[in-house]
Amino acid sequence: MKIKFLVIILGLISVSTMTAQNQVSLLEMDKVKEYLTLSDKQYKTINTLLGQIKGILEEDKKIISGLKERFKNGDEPGFFEKIKVKRGRDNRVDKIEDLLEEIEDQLNDEQKVKFAKMNKPELKELKKEEIFGK
Repeated sequence: MKIKFLVIILGLISVSTMTAQNQVSLLEMDKVKEYLTLSDKQYKTINTLLGQIKGILEEDKKIISGLKERFKNGDEPGFFEKIKVKRGRDNRVDKIEDLLEEIEDQLNDEQKVKFAKMNKPELKELKKEEIFGK
């Protein structure tokens, strides 16, 4: 009984690691081109859109790290600045979603099925702990 349980657990672990290894991230353009079998025209268009997404992610990272640094130095942002940061992040989230839709619009039906299974970049909701610590 214990052996069966152990075999089942090991099997589940190996299946989950294989599944995770087979995931293709949209930010890895060379793997994306191969995985989706993109034409040259699709590749150029999607690569440009991905460049915009990477820029948005980088911008967000800089803003958040700047806020963290300010907070560490005892300079807490004011109420209106917090609202501005929240709205800015919401705008960046919307822009990424729009760009992902544009990428999907470039694909044929078979590619769209594969695209749905890919890891896509996203900005998660900000939590106070991420910026201000615990």
